[in-house]
Amino acid sequence: AARGGLPPAGGGDRGGAERRWPWGDEWDETKCNSSELDLGGTTPVGMFPEGGSPYGCLDMAGNVWEWTLSLWGEDLFEPEFKYPYDPGDGRENLEADDNVLRVLRGGSFVITRNYARCACRDGDYPAIQWNDLGFRVVVSPISPPSAL
Repeated sequence: AARGGLPPAGGGDRGGAERRWPWGDEWDETKCNSSELDLGGTTPVGMFPEGGSPYGCLDMAGNVWEWTLSLWGEDLFEPEFKYPYDPGDGRENLEADDNVLRVLRGGSFVITRNYARCACRDGDYPAIQWNDLGFRVVVSPISPPSAL
């Protein structure tokens, strides 16, 4: 597997600002779990609060590659689905075969700072098992208590 595809040109943030890393443009190895810190394994979410984004998101760079639902395509070295993002172009096909690679984001503890960015994309097969893969669970309340 490719595991470390080249980061796209431009900033590392897709939330309106152009930052190379979630915390800004200056590298600081104490703000995420990448190979520069040399911890040799994963860390709990929240261990690097200074590495958070302005939106309060933690561990979007480094630690583990995060699986997404989006498809990469069938060619390991060239993504079929590129920028700009178009949810109607087939990349969100939940019925795709296991021979279609899925998108991974954010680098991991075994990857250098050049790839420990939320804008970094790579592809891998859904059945692959590495020690630096994970996923993000997002939970929101059903409704505010006052609406019940």
